[in-house]
Amino acid sequence: MEQHKPDPSGAGTDRPESHEPTAGIPGPGEHGSAPLAARLRVRDAMSRKVSTLRASEELPLEALLRKFRQVQHLPVVGANGRPIGMLTRMDVLEEALHTGREHWVRVRNLMSSPVESISENEELPAAARAMREARLHSLVVVDASGCMVGILTDGDLLSAMAGEQVSPQGELWELPIDELMTPAPLALGPDARLDEAAWTLIYAGVRHLPVVEEGDRLVGIISERDLRQRLGGTAREWPRAAQEVLEERLGEVMTADPLFLRSGTPLARALELFTDEQVGAIPVVDEDRRLLGILSYIDLLRWLREGLGGVQVRERDSGEPAPAH
Repeated sequence: MEQHKPDPSGAGTDRPESHEPTAGIPGPGEHGSAPLAARLRVRDAMSRKVSTLRASEELPLEALLRKFRQVQHLPVVGANGRPIGMLTRMDVLEEALHTGREHWVRVRNLMSSPVESISENEELPAAARAMREARLHSLVVVDASGCMVGILTDGDLLSAMAGEQVSPQGELWELPIDELMTPAPLALGPDARLDEAAWTLIYAGVRHLPVVEEGDRLVGIISERDLRQRLGGTAREWPRAAQEVLEERLGEVMTADPLFLRSGTPLARALELFTDEQVGAIPVVDEDRRLLGILSYIDLLRWLREGLGGVQVRERDSGEPAPAH
C-alpha cells in the first residue's frame, strides 16, 4: 500500500486529509439538544437504489459473484416485495470455494433467513444499536406496510456521522480515537502459523489481528475474511484444512503495510477513512508505528449509541464490554 506522510501535527492517518470542516456551520447542540446525527432517521441515511434477488432464482455462482462486485449485501424479496432473506458476498465466496464457480445454486439455499429489518422512520442511534447487538453490517429498511424501501449499511451510518458538518471546534468530532479504540489488542508475529491465527480469532472472538515484528512495530494485519479465503468454509471447518496451508506463516498471507491511524487522530478524520476505504478495523500506532490499539466499526457504532443516542453498551457478566474488533 502506498504510504503518505503523516499530518504535520503528528496526529493523523497514513493518507492525506481530503475534507476540511465547513466554517460557519453550527456545532452540536446549537439547534436543539441532540447532534444532527442523533436526530436523523434511517430514511435520511439509507441507500434507496438496491439490487435484490428472488428466493426462487437459480443461477451459476459465477453470475452471483459478478453481482457482488460493487456491493456486499443483496436482500432477497418475495413476490409481495417484502424481504425474506439476505445474501452476502461471503456466502457466495464460500460456496464457490467448495463447489466451483460453474456450479448452479438456488438463492433460497444460500440466503440467511429471517432477515433483520428496521423501519425507515427509526432514529439512527437505534439502527446502530440493532447492528451492534446482532453483529450485522446491514439492515433491510421497510415502510409501514413491511415492504422493502432500501438498505442501511454500517458504511451508510458512518457516512451520516462523518457528513455532519461541524465547526473546527466541534467537541465530539475532535475526540481523539485513543478514547474509542480497543487498547493493547491481541497481535501475532509474522512467523506465527496460520492455524495459530485461526485459533486466536475463534477463541478471542475478534475479526482482525495486527501482525507486529520485534518492538511491536506494525507490519501487517490478517482478518477473518482473509482466513476464510485461505482456509475455506466456516470457522468450524478451518481445523480440517490441508496441513500445509495451516502451517503457512502470517508473513506470507497477511495484508502487508496496512492502513493505520496515528494516536491522537480526531474522530472526524477516522470516520472519513472508514467511509472512504470501507474497512472493518484499523490499527492505531504511535510515531514509530508501534501498535497501541485497534479501532473497529464496532467501536464507532458503540460510540454512536452512547454519545449520540444516550444508550449504554450492554456488558458481559464479567463487567467487561464485548470484544470490539
